[in-house]
Amino acid sequence: MSPHALNVATTHRPTNASATSGSRRAPRTGDVLASGRSARADIHEISVVPAEPGTVVARYADAIEKVRELARGLGVDGWYTSDYTHYVRVAMYRVQDEAE
Repeated sequence: MSPHALNVATTHRPTNASATSGSRRAPRTGDVLASGRSARADIHEISVVPAEPGTVVARYADAIEKVRELARGLGVDGWYTSDYTHYVRVAMYRVQDEAE
């Protein structure tokens, strides 16, 4: 099972108020996720949660650009993590549920 398939509670600090507003702090099914490997700073895997990574890019900026592009096309949110515990929302295209 991939690490981002788990339902993980998180306590990240927002870095951009407009990109992290709302109470949800982790990706949910259908969201796009870029994950950086701490052992390999040049590898960023991109997937649609909960699937295994389908794209690998070498630069952080390229990973964020790809996440935003995919999230926009799918109408979901885009996220970045480097440890599968803390998540930063980098794109918001999902219509917010009233329950959130």
